[in-house]
Amino acid sequence: MPRIHLVSNLPGVNALGDHLRAAGLGPTSARSADALLVLIDRPLDHVEQELLDRARQSVPVLLAGPTVRSLSPDSPLIDASGLTPGRVTPPYDLPLIPGPDGAAVAARLGDFRPRESWVVPEKVAEDVERLLMVRHEMGEHPICTWRPSTGLGIFTLGAGEELLADPRYQRLVGRWLRHALGVTDAAPVKVGLIGAPDVFGVHIDAVDAVEGLELAALCDGGMARPPSRDTDRPARRVDDPDDLVNDPELNLVIVATPTHTHVEWARRALEAGKQVVVHAPMCLSTHEVDELTELADSRSLLLAVYPDGRDDPGHRAMRTAVRRGDVGEVMWIEIFSGGLRRPAGTWHDDERISGGLIFDRGAAQLDRVLDLVDDQVEWVSAAGHKRVWHHVTNADHARVLLHFAGGCEAQVTISDVAAAGRPGTQVLGSTGSLLARAGDGGRAGGGARSGGGTRGDDGSGAGAGAGDQWHRRSPRVLAHDGTRTALPTGPHDATRFHRELADCLVAGWPLAEHRPEDARRLVAVLEAARRSAAAGGAQMAPA
Repeated sequence: MPRIHLVSNLPGVNALGDHLRAAGLGPTSARSADALLVLIDRPLDHVEQELLDRARQSVPVLLAGPTVRSLSPDSPLIDASGLTPGRVTPPYDLPLIPGPDGAAVAARLGDFRPRESWVVPEKVAEDVERLLMVRHEMGEHPICTWRPSTGLGIFTLGAGEELLADPRYQRLVGRWLRHALGVTDAAPVKVGLIGAPDVFGVHIDAVDAVEGLELAALCDGGMARPPSRDTDRPARRVDDPDDLVNDPELNLVIVATPTHTHVEWARRALEAGKQVVVHAPMCLSTHEVDELTELADSRSLLLAVYPDGRDDPGHRAMRTAVRRGDVGEVMWIEIFSGGLRRPAGTWHDDERISGGLIFDRGAAQLDRVLDLVDDQVEWVSAAGHKRVWHHVTNADHARVLLHFAGGCEAQVTISDVAAAGRPGTQVLGSTGSLLARAGDGGRAGGGARSGGGTRGDDGSGAGAGAGDQWHRRSPRVLAHDGTRTALPTGPHDATRFHRELADCLVAGWPLAEHRPEDARRLVAVLEAARRSAAAGGAQMAPA
């Protein structure tokens, strides 16, 4: 695996270095490096000639972030790069697009719009490869380049700590390095999908859309037929799930079966030598999570969990605001999900299969809480009520209270009998609050999967239209000085997890989230909540 030497004086660059190290790209010493990556915001002086000499020795030299702005106009590095820098723009959202030579660098890029300033080039030599572009003033300009004839590349993003810490930027830098070194992705991964059609539909669409993944086989156990897929290579249908997990053609198995069978099919797939993704929640007990984790580790196989709540754009905006300190120290979080609806009576509403209301519909909400609070959960208290919908075994209404070691508390409520609508998520901090309203059944509120009637968020029975209006509202920061700020949110990114999964499997990038240890933390809280509810709300410590 190629090794790089990172030269930088920027605060926050350690996050980039850690990511590259986890991807097997270094860092290492300058003398033994296969490539040099430079991010410096001061004059390079004598270092410039050394970098140029290294490039002449066929060692790629890549200048990122503010480095180009720090060079003098007559720097030999400027001449060698083939790009003459011009003016520096003020910061704004930059929708990055693939350049004519950048298909590999932009693979699985998604809708990435970093907010930063950049250098508008005045001139670009004909032999410069244009890898990433920005549309600006009626034209398209290169923002990431590589010049094979001189071994120099330029990427004028990466000056700020926030962008340096963004995994999407880190992967772009890694792909840029790989491109300069001539390293290509592995062949596409053949995917087998096993599960319930009402769960695995999201995986069918995402696998079809993501470069590096190829849906080769699927099995729904005869429960139903998935929607038809317009593709040149339709997936084979497999009637017996055991045949699917043992299919030698498949590299990856996605388990989206009813929750109580997750451990069985994940175990069988791992024993068959497959990489495995399990739909959240991973299992019904921490013992099962530990069993699967130990099996995957013993065979050096990937075991990941597909998130059911963290990819909502409203939640991601709130997480960014919390980590940025917009509301100070977090003291209280409250999430409400549900409304007045009659459960449809599917497996989601059967406590023996889904694990109950808290496991089935509380998992996504509790996962969001754990994503917002980076602290140990000291105890969990839960309560459930069964008063109305007696045609199903799940509770009608449930409440879970979490107490963290640092004093923060969080409450999640899931209900099928709440006629009055409430805000989706509230975060109370020492200097302000966050508020995200959610339509009944909308993504931000984590509506029930079990179907049934839908009311507006105000409880008026206004239908999906009213709920959707709430869903479209951006989360807001309410500061103690009276100011109110809407947080910017993008569209829901339905393929984000699958793009990161493909990056991991075909390019070796670390899967930063969705690891077994994250899944275990959630299952431990769910398990404690179930024990607490059975004990009348007693405080239970997660295992």
